[in-house]
Amino acid sequence: MKNFLVKYYKEILLVVLTLLLTIILIKIFKPIEDRSELLKYKLDQLDQNINKVKNLQIQLNDSITSYKKDIEKIDENILKIKNEKTTVNNYYEQKKDQIKGMDKKEIDSSFKQRYKY
Repeated sequence: MKNFLVKYYKEILLVVLTLLLTIILIKIFKPIEDRSELLKYKLDQLDQNINKVKNLQIQLNDSITSYKKDIEKIDENILKIKNEKTTVNNYYEQKKDQIKGMDKKEIDSSFKQRYKY
């Protein structure tokens, strides 16, 4: 057997290479399976998912807009409260200055008028 392989190694090698080349050529030129239906289905699924994400984005944008409006209302209320606080502070500053100049009887009559006792 060894003598046979040694004697005909060129021919054996040529046959093996020819077979390999034939197999490779068949694989290369073999027609590709038609997968268009599968691709269409996958594309449809992707389109559906994209539409879902778009709808979700629209909902999120709407909720963000409503939250922004709520925040603006709260900011306006805070500004109003700050203004009222300043007004009240000014009133009591004036009253404090008035009380400093009064004697005990005037303070007592002022409290009587204010708290009606």
